[in-house]
Amino acid sequence: MIARRRFLAGMASFAGISALGGSARALGRTPFGGRIAMHLPWPTVGIDPHDLRDPTAALFASAIADSIFAADPGVAPYPTLAAAMPSREGADTVVRLREGLKTARGVALDGRDLIASVERARTRGAASVLVQVPRPLAHKSDPFAAVFGAIDPPHLARALASPLCALLPRRFDPGAPDATGAFRADISAAGLTLTRNLLAARGPSFLDEIVIAPASDLKTSLRSFEAETDDLGWLGSGLHDGRKGAVKMELGRAAWIVMSTGPEAGPFNLPGVAQRLIDALPPERLAHLGIGALPAATGDPAWGGPPADLLVDEASPHLVEVARAVAPILSRPGHEVTATPIARAEIARRRARGKAALAIEIVRAVGPTPLHALFSLATAEDVTRGRDLGRAPPKGLTATAARQLTSDLRVGVLGELRITGGAIPDIVFARSTSGEGWDLGASFRRPMKRTS
Repeated sequence: MIARRRFLAGMASFAGISALGGSARALGRTPFGGRIAMHLPWPTVGIDPHDLRDPTAALFASAIADSIFAADPGVAPYPTLAAAMPSREGADTVVRLREGLKTARGVALDGRDLIASVERARTRGAASVLVQVPRPLAHKSDPFAAVFGAIDPPHLARALASPLCALLPRRFDPGAPDATGAFRADISAAGLTLTRNLLAARGPSFLDEIVIAPASDLKTSLRSFEAETDDLGWLGSGLHDGRKGAVKMELGRAAWIVMSTGPEAGPFNLPGVAQRLIDALPPERLAHLGIGALPAATGDPAWGGPPADLLVDEASPHLVEVARAVAPILSRPGHEVTATPIARAEIARRRARGKAALAIEIVRAVGPTPLHALFSLATAEDVTRGRDLGRAPPKGLTATAARQLTSDLRVGVLGELRITGGAIPDIVFARSTSGEGWDLGASFRRPMKRTS
């Protein structure tokens, strides 16, 4: 996969975009072309690769945006959008972008976009991994470079390899997302369309197009897949009967689904309480939600705080279904919990004002290791907590499962946003090089067999 992207990027600069189609076909035996249609119970109104809680980014940010470096499990960081690894210039560490980088909409990128991306990511999901990274400054003589002060070059490369540190144009708009990935993203009232990006920094997608329409519930995708109008069934192979010839799709975690407590939870707003309540949820009551394997219940799921709204993003039908399954399990007379769908921005405002008791959201991983998981979950509780852990990471971290990392957090891991379900056998979904989630740029569709 890495070689394919490097090869295509080299071909783009050497032979011109018009030659990419033939070169891609000659590179291996992977077909070039094809379209995929799907309905998903997740928002399609925007993508923000720097947003820790954006479910659309969890699913599609890697298809439209690239980080400056990459660090696959067991592999040292390597440059992707950078021209080389960070280098020392006197007392400073310098990162240089590859010259000629353009977004899918043709916006030329330089050192100013690198600086803006790092600072934007720092105020959002990547606060923990960037806390020890000095504020970058423009290079005096190289417009494609940024100066990061006195920081160890390998440490800087590892920080900038986080998927939440993607390189974006400095006027980035989540409602019209534009970056350097294998696809161009277009958002309309009909949903999200990903189209092959011929300017992709690491090579364009094999597929021509992926069309994602919003689903209002968990049944819509299954119904459409069973009716053979979609190519993918979210969480299954059909609503009533499995689609004939469908194959199982299981590509792992795209994000965690978490429940957090806030000041209005009263005595239940204590570290570890959210996870304690979650651990007591009967897994059979949640099995239909496709949120991964759940352990046997332990303890009492009774909510003992004041009557509370369980806030959930109204634009994420999958999460709404999770909240509606959880709320009655927690509720007790005089301590009722009510699933309350509202705008995701309003959840953030209530959290900032200390007006939230309970909320269910998603949290993306800032990297592939258990320490990165801890950084992500701590930042979801509070950005300051994430920064503190980034400054002084715990040594000898032995916990590996996300649920084991939350004993002193006001965030508990309920399950996972998993890319799972059914698909037609013509489609080959590539797994991300991180081991979790999909790589849509490397996915392809086999040509249909001609019948005489």
